[in-house]
Amino acid sequence: MGLFNKLLDGLGVDSQAVGDLVNGLIDNAKEQTAKREAASYASDPVQSYASGDSWGEMMPEEENQYNFGGTYIQYFENIFDTEFSEYRYDREDIAGTQRTFYTFYAGGTKVLMLELMNEGSSAQKIRNTAWKENVPYLRFYYDHDGWWNTRSYVVRRMKEAIR
Repeated sequence: MGLFNKLLDGLGVDSQAVGDLVNGLIDNAKEQTAKREAASYASDPVQSYASGDSWGEMMPEEENQYNFGGTYIQYFENIFDTEFSEYRYDREDIAGTQRTFYTFYAGGTKVLMLELMNEGSSAQKIRNTAWKENVPYLRFYYDHDGWWNTRSYVVRRMKEAIR
């Protein structure tokens, strides 16, 4: 029995009840702090989402790779198929890595090279190939904390690259 409990018991106070009360107050304070931080985040223009931006601590309501209901590969390919149906694309899963590489074509012309990769990858081979071939290049990290890859963000970046 700790000194605090002995003091409370000596005063005729139920130390368990005091402990429960203190724990409840601490939990309530944590909950209120989280609510204030969430409200502050939502009202702070520096931290809140601008239209189509795809970063931040809180998941946006807009469709993104985490609320899509499938794998990140399915999410991106759904965007490719619905938003860029005029382009043909080839997919290559790069052996021994956690990277997936796409080449987009308009007719027979290569118009975009795109990689889905984990944030720990420092691979530059495909980026360098795209640069040498004068083909736009994009990469999306599928596991970077706080990066949501919202639909509008992915579409916007791809449209800007393909121009």
